[in-house]
Amino acid sequence: MQRPHVCAERVRWADVDLVGIARFSAFTRFVEHAEQEWMREAGLPYGELFMAPDVWMPRRHLALEYFAPAKIDDPLALVTFVPRMGNTSLTFQVDMLALHTGVHVVSATVVIVCVTRDTFVKRPLPQPVRDALAPYVMPAEAARAAAEPARLALADSATFQ
Repeated sequence: MQRPHVCAERVRWADVDLVGIARFSAFTRFVEHAEQEWMREAGLPYGELFMAPDVWMPRRHLALEYFAPAKIDDPLALVTFVPRMGNTSLTFQVDMLALHTGVHVVSATVVIVCVTRDTFVKRPLPQPVRDALAPYVMPAEAARAAAEPARLALADSATFQ
């Protein structure tokens, strides 16, 4: 069953500028948090994935598109999915939404390329990685719609009141 990964994170003091709005650089922390939680849910925890003897998956591209500000203490829903899985690379996206209202704050797009560890020559994504991430392959519109129940459940949790 296709689904996005949904988790939440709060805008922290270290993330904001002098007027309390999240700096552009803070969003890379949110991307990393979402990615690590997503990979753990997929059965690919980083502690194991990065210890593979012959495969590395460095980032080739990161793009951030801003739609609305996030302020100190704002909880964000981080919706992670894969709009494209190629032979040697994959693109994942993290949509950051205001947890309580669903307002779209930022979309981050990351391209990861699979390479050999010793020479950095491109190689096919390992089949176990492809299989683990296959449930998250979906278009953005479908991911956003499928994430809504999880966003609402997180918004209702005592942690983010």
